[in-house]
Amino acid sequence: MTQQSTSENEESSKRQTLRRELLSLRRNFSPENRLAWNQAISQGLLSLFEAEKPQCLAVYWPIQGEPDLLASYQVLHQMGISLALPVVVGKNCALEFAAWAPHDVMDIDSYGIPTPLSSAKRVQPDTLLIPCVGFNTNNYRLGYGGGYYDRTLAQIPACHTIGIAYKNTCVSFEPNQYDIAMARIITEEI
Repeated sequence: MTQQSTSENEESSKRQTLRRELLSLRRNFSPENRLAWNQAISQGLLSLFEAEKPQCLAVYWPIQGEPDLLASYQVLHQMGISLALPVVVGKNCALEFAAWAPHDVMDIDSYGIPTPLSSAKRVQPDTLLIPCVGFNTNNYRLGYGGGYYDRTLAQIPACHTIGIAYKNTCVSFEPNQYDIAMARIITEEI
């Protein structure tokens, strides 16, 4: 084994440990804190998009204790912003995005996540809200490790990226060669 591959394996192991710790932390937030933080993040987003209205915004369906912004999606839709949700089309593939509006009928994908119907129109958003397991002070996000957003962002480098996270998931880690920094990270402290 080369020195480089040993170093890459060690870094991958550190990231997996960090992910587990952050996911455990996130699961243990009190419901009261989570609700207050979600409302603060939502308010920050709404304020941002009143000033900088995207044409098509990719949002996410919250899983595993991610910030739940579902209520704000309705308001964004009422502001005239077209919304989209990510669709996993295959392992090791970039995400696709399907047009979506609150109250649309949904399917459940193989990961158990609600997604737009397979007949939903595919779109190319100009702005993406991307949930973060963690993030660092240089706006690099730590995801679940599947690389879906990394592959997606590599294909659409001009897209405006906004990481969504809770402030206490800001941790120290070195980005790897595939990581792409978010344009900004929004937390409950904006």
